[in-house]
Amino acid sequence: MPYFKNENELQDIQRAFFERLASNPEVGPKLKDSGLIIRLQVHDPDGNVTINCRGGAGEGRHFATVFGKTDLKPDITLSSSADASHELWLGRVDVVSALFTGKIKAAGDVGQAMKLVPAFKPIGAIYKDVLISLGRQDLVPK
Repeated sequence: MPYFKNENELQDIQRAFFERLASNPEVGPKLKDSGLIIRLQVHDPDGNVTINCRGGAGEGRHFATVFGKTDLKPDITLSSSADASHELWLGRVDVVSALFTGKIKAAGDVGQAMKLVPAFKPIGAIYKDVLISLGRQDLVPK
């Protein structure tokens, strides 16, 4: 059974999660320093998030996010099912393993993406906190 019922539910969680990441003092600066534009595409249900680490972030934020379609040209595009993305953010799936097994597909400068892997260490805890704050404990593993 899929984790997310529909696109709206997925998008609400993504918005809260990426808002928290953009203002996080540990993760945010590392992503900003990359200067990359990263597109995350998921399916089942569909959702797109583009992380713009080149500017326009706003006060208290290290990067900007665009949900849905955008004219921004990504340096890296990561594609997966919404369920695989959820498992990744929880820290239950290693991004390198997911790329090698095809759970996540990458296009663009994958070498640059690999440099970001250390920045993602605290993301599991942040994602779980976001899910709990949204009342979605059902999505947090026991």
